[in-house]
Order: sequence, then C-alpha cells, then structure tokens
Amino acid sequence: MTEEPISDARAAAGRGEFESAIALLRPLAETGNREAQYQLGFIALTECDLISGREAFSLFREAAEQGHPEAMHHLATFLEFLSESFESPLSQEEAWSWLLRAAESGCFQAQYDAAASLATGDWRERGVPQDLGAAFAWYRRAAEAGHVEAQYNLASMLAEGEGCERDLAAAKEWLERAVVGGYKYAEGLIAHMDSLK
Repeated sequence: MTEEPISDARAAAGRGEFESAIALLRPLAETGNREAQYQLGFIALTECDLISGREAFSLFREAAEQGHPEAMHHLATFLEFLSESFESPLSQEEAWSWLLRAAESGCFQAQYDAAASLATGDWRERGVPQDLGAAFAWYRRAAEAGHVEAQYNLASMLAEGEGCERDLAAAKEWLERAVVGGYKYAEGLIAHMDSLK
C-alpha cells in the first residue's frame, strides 16, 4: 500500500524535485515506515539541502533499528556533514557493529566494506584486526551478489592464496564475471594471469 508513494518519491528525487519527494516521504516516515525513513535520509546525501545531516542520521538510525540493511550501512559509514558541523555520534565500535549487521542482513556494499576493512585491518582511524579468512568470506558474499569490485578482490585473493587456498581457475572465473559486470581493471589481471602460463 505504501510502495507506490515511495516509488513516486524516488522518481521525483531522481528528477531533482526534492520538495515533492519529501512531501511524499515525510508522512510515511513519521508513521514508522522504514523504507520512507531510509529514502528521506538518503535524499540528504544528494545535492538536496532540505534535510539536515542530523535529521538524516536520525532517520537512518530509526530505519536501521527496524532492520533496514542499507540504513544500517549508511548509519555505520555516516561521518559528518561539514556544512552544518554535524558528526556521527557513534563510536568506532558501534559503527563497526552496524556495518557487520548490515553485511549480515544482505547489504552487499556493507559486505564489501567489511571485507576491505578486514583485508587491511583498517576501520577508520582505530582499525580492526586483519583477518584474511573473514575478508575472503565477505568478499565472496558480495561477489555472489554481483558487486564487481568484490569479484575482482575475491579473484585477487584466490590468485594469491590470501585467506583461502590458491585457485587460479576460480580466480579467472571471478575476473571474467567482473569484466562482464563492467569492471575494466579485471581485464589487466586476466592478461597478467594468462602471461604466467
């Protein structure tokens, strides 16, 4: 029943008609509709300045607490709105926890971000312990969902045997999927692997 106004709001926002989008979303968000809360918060991340960073953070938190995976991801990665000097009040540990919840809930961008952080041991300033096995597992989940950068990174890990058994055939398959998905950097790694034969 509420999907049509949300679709209409997305279309309006896509055309830059932010006032119309907000007018459609705000009543739904105020009744607790998590998708409307998420979409309203997301508008603040575009060139629209009708929603403050503070409000966007609050909207993402409300939607995240209701289990919205992408809202969890935005909550975790919400840094600051320079125009209004608003910074996320979450600690690094809280943000990391939200990122993992988003990844576990199926947000493939969160899966990719968790994998990248675990591969390098870097989560913002403090970092998380490097765990190549866990990074490999998250890259695989994001890759299976179609995330082309995850497909490339998964292939790289397979080619090097980082966090997994080395498997050049599987690496090449993932690289080919990344190329089909439009990730041109994968072509260079395929050529490099072919030259090693």
